[in-house]
Amino acid sequence: MTSEKAKDLCVRFTGKNYPAWEFQFRMYVKGNKLWSHLDDVSKAPTEKAALEEWEYKDAQIITWIFSSIDPQMINNLRCFSTAQEMWNFLKRIYNQDNAAKRFQLELEISNYKQGNLSVQEFYSRFLNLWTEHSAIIHADVPKASLAERSTTLVVSFI
Repeated sequence: MTSEKAKDLCVRFTGKNYPAWEFQFRMYVKGNKLWSHLDDVSKAPTEKAALEEWEYKDAQIITWIFSSIDPQMINNLRCFSTAQEMWNFLKRIYNQDNAAKRFQLELEISNYKQGNLSVQEFYSRFLNLWTEHSAIIHADVPKASLAERSTTLVVSFI
């Protein structure tokens, strides 16, 4: 097991940025070959030696979760004993319904102002909002509609 730390994660979960944090954390855990602890398929082994190793790896993931979320959120996870239980709780509580999230993002996009931001910073933040918005739009959108969405992106930015 590697001794890598979640400090390598760039996005800290604040309770408001679940999609970005979840994506990053999922890739981090997969990159450490421990996704089976969170995938809702694998369960803890029953054989003592294997269970001990599994518990060690699960505790490592729990440490990564704690290291990548705001400290005030940690107490909400104390009642859970496995990384999978914590992961599922965070998903259930913070993964917003698509309609509500879409409305929130459309409101943020329509009200987004450059203010004191540089053009690069403004554009980068705008693209983050737009990317999050695009991710919740139905995946089976016809290709013709994708061109229309690109035009909408340009018009919204301008």
